[in-house]
Amino acid sequence: MLLRTGASPAFHEGFATVAELASRQTPYRQMVGLLPPGKPKDDITPLLRDALSTVPFMFWCSGVMTHWEADVYAHELPADQWNARWWKYVAEFQGIDPPSPRGEEFCDAATKTHINDNPAYYYSYAMATVFAYQLHDHIARVVLKQDPRNCNYAGHPEVGAFLESMQKYGAAKDWRAILREATGEDLSTRAMVAYYQPLMKWLEKQNRGRKLGWE
Repeated sequence: MLLRTGASPAFHEGFATVAELASRQTPYRQMVGLLPPGKPKDDITPLLRDALSTVPFMFWCSGVMTHWEADVYAHELPADQWNARWWKYVAEFQGIDPPSPRGEEFCDAATKTHINDNPAYYYSYAMATVFAYQLHDHIARVVLKQDPRNCNYAGHPEVGAFLESMQKYGAAKDWRAILREATGEDLSTRAMVAYYQPLMKWLEKQNRGRKLGWE
């Protein structure tokens, strides 16, 4: 029974994120009638929409949540420093100040349900996000021979067969070996960076001369 679980806590999150990423592709949305057919191609707006939900989330899940829990559990941060450390990371990784003075009589980290219900798990979402873009890139380029930023999984059972080939082992095989055998790569942000490269160039042009950051 133990081997019937996922190969990694990040795997099932990653497969779900692959489906989400596929559902946002313009050709698929046109096929199901969510976008009108023949709409002029817009390379930037879909990428900006995706980036606004994905990129800030990476700073939250791999930054604030993961660092705070590491301090509490691995580094035994005293309980009378928990709230200050939480807001330190919120400011550092997200550029957000607390809405009111927050002393140690509060534990604002506990307002995030994963802190209470599933501790030391949230880094899995960061890994899953990277993993999802890596799988999507492989599916689009290798399986479908399509553009990763403009593709459609629907009507292609070979996509399901590829995903099944990765999931069928359960926990009987190391997730790193499964990923390497399926895609030829170790876990890497290469695909995610490549996916947003046109947007990055556009943003660099739009923000030229502006002060960036929040410090």
